[in-house]
Amino acid sequence: MDSPPPPADDNKLPVSLPGMGRGTPPADGNKIALPTSSAVSPPSIAITGLGGGLMGGRRGVPLSVPLPFLLTAACMAALFGILLPWIVPEALQAPGFPHVLALVHTATLGWLTMAIMGASLQLTPVIVVSPLRAARFIRGLYPMYAVGVLLLLAGFWWFLPWLLALGGSLVVLSVIHYAIILGVTLARATTRPLTLRYLAASLVYLCIVVSLGLTAALDFQFGFLGNAFNRLLLTHITLGVVGWLTSVLIGVSYTLVRLFSLAHGHNDRLGRVLFPILNAGIVALSLGFIFSWLPLTLLGGVALVATAWLFAYDYARMLMTRRRKLLDVTQYHGIAAVVYVCLVIPLGIIAAIFSQGQAALLFTLGLLTLVGWLGQSITGYLYKIVPFLVWHTHYGPLVGHQKVPLMRDLVHDRWSWLTWWLLNISLPLIALCALAGWLIPLQIACAILGLGLLLAAINVVGIVRHLYRPST
Repeated sequence: MDSPPPPADDNKLPVSLPGMGRGTPPADGNKIALPTSSAVSPPSIAITGLGGGLMGGRRGVPLSVPLPFLLTAACMAALFGILLPWIVPEALQAPGFPHVLALVHTATLGWLTMAIMGASLQLTPVIVVSPLRAARFIRGLYPMYAVGVLLLLAGFWWFLPWLLALGGSLVVLSVIHYAIILGVTLARATTRPLTLRYLAASLVYLCIVVSLGLTAALDFQFGFLGNAFNRLLLTHITLGVVGWLTSVLIGVSYTLVRLFSLAHGHNDRLGRVLFPILNAGIVALSLGFIFSWLPLTLLGGVALVATAWLFAYDYARMLMTRRRKLLDVTQYHGIAAVVYVCLVIPLGIIAAIFSQGQAALLFTLGLLTLVGWLGQSITGYLYKIVPFLVWHTHYGPLVGHQKVPLMRDLVHDRWSWLTWWLLNISLPLIALCALAGWLIPLQIACAILGLGLLLAAINVVGIVRHLYRPST
C-alpha cells in the first residue's frame, strides 16, 4: 500500500486503504474538498479509500442502510447501562436468571452485533474495493433483525419460550441474509487485505452462534438437551464472544487503527500469524467444551491468550508508527479496550474451566469483556464512523459554497472524554465491589457506568441533527 503524504495539520486527513494507491480517484471520479477551518476551504483533493468508497461511486451504499443499525446500537448500549444497576443483584445470584439473560443479549445482539452489522455493511465494500453483492433486499435486513432482537429480549425478560423461538428465528433469518451479503461480497473482492480473512471467519462463527442460540431457546420449551445444555452454553459463549465479536474487532482494527492514526508504515506480518492461532484456539476451546476434554480446552485457552497478548503488542506497534502524533478519544478507547482483552481472556479461560459456580466472578469477567473490551472498541469507532457518514451526506456537497463545520466538530468532545473516564473509572470499581460482595457500592458503580453509556449514546445520536440543518 502506498502511503499518503503526512497531513499538514490535524484537520487534513488523506485516506487510503489496501488496494487503493495514493492519488487513485473514487470509482465515480468525484472529488470532495475537506475544510481546514469553518471559514476557509482548501483546493479540492480526491478522497480515496474510506472517503471515496464510503459515500461515492458504485461501492457506496445509501446512508439509510448503515445508519439505523449504528444509532440503534448506541441506544441499546444506553438501555444496557440503565438496566444494569437494577439487574445486578440477580446477576450475582445466578447468571441464568431471565432478566440477566435479557440484559446480556441486549449487549451482545442489540448493541455489539447491531453496531458491527451496520459498520460492516458500509466499510466492507471499501476494504475489499468491491460493491455489496446479493443486496437486493438489503433494506429489509434492519427491520427484520431489530424486530427479532426485540422479541427475543421480551421472551427472555418475561421468560416466554414461544416468544424466544419466534424472535430467535427472525434473528437467524436476518443473520443468514447478512452473511450471504457479506460472504458473496468478500468472495468477489478485488483485493485481499488482512481484514478480509478475519471478516470471513467471523461470519462462519456468527452463523453457528445464532444456530446454537436458537437451539438453546427451543430447549427452554422442549427440554431435549438435558445435561448437554451447559456444554452447549459454554460453546455458544465462546463462539459468540471470541469467534464472532473478537475476530471482527481484531480484523477491523488492522484497517481502522492504521487509518485513523495514519499508521501506514505498519505491516501485516504479525496479523497474518495471529489469524490461524486465533482460529485454532477458538475451535480447540469449543471442542474441548463440547466433549468435556480438559487437555483440548487448555490448549485452546493457551492459543487464545497468546493471540490476545500478541495482538496487544501489534496494536502498540501500529500506534508507534503513526504519523498523527496526537491521540484522540477513539485511540484512548482502543488502548483501554486492548488492556481489558489482555486481562479477561486468560482470566475467562481459568474461570470457565475451574470456577463455573462463582457467579460474582463470571459477572465481573462478562462485564469487563462486553463493555471493557468489545463495547469500548465499538464506542470509539462510532465517534469516527457516524460523523463521517453524516458529514459527507450533508456537508460534503456544500464545501466550496459555504462555511461548513469540521468533521470532528460533529462530536461533542468534552462528552466523549467524559464517557471515557466514566467507563474506565467504573469498570475497576465494579470488579472490586462484585468480588468483595458490596452490593450497594456495586449498584452505584454500575450507575456510573450506565451514565457513561447514556452520554455516549446521546453524543452519537445527536450527530444526526446535522442532517436536518438547512444550508445557507
